[in-house]
Amino acid sequence: MKVGERIELTFENLALGGEAVARTADGMVVFVRGGVPGDRGLVEITKRKRQFATGKIIELLEPSALRISPRCEYFGRCGGCKWQYLAYPDQLRFKHQQVIETLGHLGKLQDVPVKEMIGMDAPWYYRNKMEFTFGWDEQEGLILGQHFPERWDLLVDLHTCYLQSETSVAIFALCREFARKHGLSVFSSATEAGLLRLMVVREGKHTGDLMVNLVTSGENFPELDRFVRYLTTAYPYLTGIILTVNRRKGQSSQGQEELLLFGKPVITETLNGLSYEISAKSFFQTNTIQAERLYQTVQRMAGEHPQGVAVDLYCGTGAIALHLAPQFQTVYGVELVAEAVLNAQQNAARNNLTNVSFHCGEVQKVLPDLFQTVPDVMVIDPPRAGLSKKVVREILTTAPRQIIYVSCNPATLARDVAMFTEGGFEILEVQPIDMFPHTYHIETVVNLMK
Repeated sequence: MKVGERIELTFENLALGGEAVARTADGMVVFVRGGVPGDRGLVEITKRKRQFATGKIIELLEPSALRISPRCEYFGRCGGCKWQYLAYPDQLRFKHQQVIETLGHLGKLQDVPVKEMIGMDAPWYYRNKMEFTFGWDEQEGLILGQHFPERWDLLVDLHTCYLQSETSVAIFALCREFARKHGLSVFSSATEAGLLRLMVVREGKHTGDLMVNLVTSGENFPELDRFVRYLTTAYPYLTGIILTVNRRKGQSSQGQEELLLFGKPVITETLNGLSYEISAKSFFQTNTIQAERLYQTVQRMAGEHPQGVAVDLYCGTGAIALHLAPQFQTVYGVELVAEAVLNAQQNAARNNLTNVSFHCGEVQKVLPDLFQTVPDVMVIDPPRAGLSKKVVREILTTAPRQIIYVSCNPATLARDVAMFTEGGFEILEVQPIDMFPHTYHIETVVNLMK
């Protein structure tokens, strides 16, 4: 089998990362993006390795009984949600199976008690933050939308989106209209010329707060005041309008300067009765409803320890630490990013929680001197890359009685949990949670006891 060869295949399963899995007559595994288990298709081989190959569907010969029509007209061109061709219950079923298989294959952890996915009752319009990119179409007309799948040089001009609120979509449309009407330029990474880069809309799903963040390559342009009036006339209840200036070549909503153009520099949101302030730069879970269920799961697993100590590693802006505060005598949060630590401290003060303290630095450096007693519970919510062996060793040396591991990457989760089991911990429960319906992403919480 060579690159460029075409072969008929029937897809058997979905792999971690969303690709369909098929096998050739001689047993070679082929991964194909866009396939559904049960599909039979003509596949062109695009990459050939010793143990597997990747391909793309040239023609769908026989669709699977599981395949449904995507709701969105941009499906396939927009690089956003990639699983709209599966009914939502089937999405949950495949994600659940992937957690089991990943723990087994990568972690060598068999017969693990994995609970059913916690899905959404209404898996549409759930995102509280969306980021659109400015660009040009083939006729050099200004567009605003999302990138094509796996392409950073092509954009699809989006006028509808079922992951964000209808208000967000309308605000994006208004910004596109304004930019076209006033002939504003678009930033090019190739030439490093042009003005408009990104638009970000953030919402408080429970509070109704609404922030618009315009990201440009420079702070001064003649139409800026008119832009503010344009938005506030249409949406006088906007909480704030921010201008973020990113002078670097790389396309990012994080800039070097931030200017308040209208209203407040933050929005507020509540999670399980706790109040948070969210700035343009703040990290905040993009699915408010499922974030509440995620933190409720952590609370339930942690239990009540009125005289106990809890530690929240990679605590970010302190969401988990604050949720644990009513259940423990003392809670410590550790986070590398100084700005996030400041936000966490502000969130604790905002909620009148005095038994939580936050500490800035690398986990392996901060942890040894953080407390004198053995912690009852240690919650770990690391980046996608998971934990280094040094950090795992430091955690095992600290010897908490219980570890609650929160992960957005089942592969690194399986690897790290396996190291904890080798270090004397037992898996009590695995709870997957669907934070991102219509995508292949999976959030998982694992409860381990010494």
